[in-house]
Amino acid sequence: METRSLYVHIPFCESICSYCDFCKVYYDQKQSDLYLQRLNEELSQIKQHHLKTIYIGGGTPSALNDEQLEKLMSMLKPYSLEVEEYCMEVNPESMDYYKLKILKKGGINRLSIGVQTFQNHLLKEIERHHNTIQVKNIIKYAKEIGFDNISIDLMYGLPKQTKEDIQKDIEVLKSLDLQHVSYYSLILEETILKYKNYQPLDEESEYQLTLFIDQELEKIGFEKYEISNYAKQGYQSKHNLMYWYYNNYYGIGLGACSKIDGQIIEHSRSLTKYLNGDFKTTTIDETKEETMFNQIMMSLRLKEGLDLNKFKERYQEDARILYKEAITRNIEKGRLMIEN
Repeated sequence: METRSLYVHIPFCESICSYCDFCKVYYDQKQSDLYLQRLNEELSQIKQHHLKTIYIGGGTPSALNDEQLEKLMSMLKPYSLEVEEYCMEVNPESMDYYKLKILKKGGINRLSIGVQTFQNHLLKEIERHHNTIQVKNIIKYAKEIGFDNISIDLMYGLPKQTKEDIQKDIEVLKSLDLQHVSYYSLILEETILKYKNYQPLDEESEYQLTLFIDQELEKIGFEKYEISNYAKQGYQSKHNLMYWYYNNYYGIGLGACSKIDGQIIEHSRSLTKYLNGDFKTTTIDETKEETMFNQIMMSLRLKEGLDLNKFKERYQEDARILYKEAITRNIEKGRLMIEN
């Protein structure tokens, strides 16, 4: 299978959020300079051929200073010449007008802004260091500069968050004229909140809030196309769809992951080793059965589901025969349907 997507991980953060379990470390300028050097070395191992999407995630990529962002854009420029979607995650407190100009000049055409909530008292509960005014300013600046594909992340199930808080967040979202929103339920992995014994939502409460969010977002023009993702027409995340279709992708940087056909290639999370030029990876060989199962699992996150014809074309297997018992059982329970 052709590999047409690239994920780039920038692990640095100016502060550590209490709910986050992604691969991250505190920002240090010298470490960041060396990291970009190592990242460039790893990048040079990738063939420059017809990439469709690039996604720079973290961590907090916008924690890099101006010179470092310019260097990152320069490194990635040869790989971005034909991309349809070139996205970077940014945080409001580490973003400004000049950094946005650097990204625009570098070819970034989609922003993903980490907002989580517009309620300032709730931001303090999860140790976020921005406020609603900063979010609105960054969105305003981005639009002035020419960004017309802006997504934000929101969360529910936060400490002390009420249904009314969620309603207020959606009202603010409505006023901002954005193209995409990712709305995540708080999941307690090995994070600070977990060790503070915060009790997450029970399943029924989470279900009811999910329905409420679905309905409210639909009213303001956002169609749900994946478990946690909503877009206005034509603005679904092309990069994330690549994961959900279980296509190939390159992943570079600390803790990043690649999928190349039947292999999953995982990077070590050791910053010390990475800075020393040890791009240690672990390769996991998937059996055909595992690959097929994973594609079904990822496809069923999507509203559109699994394309049975494309599945057969990819694996020379008929999913309806291969998984007949499970499909029949779930159709009878009203959990699945076969359409067209």
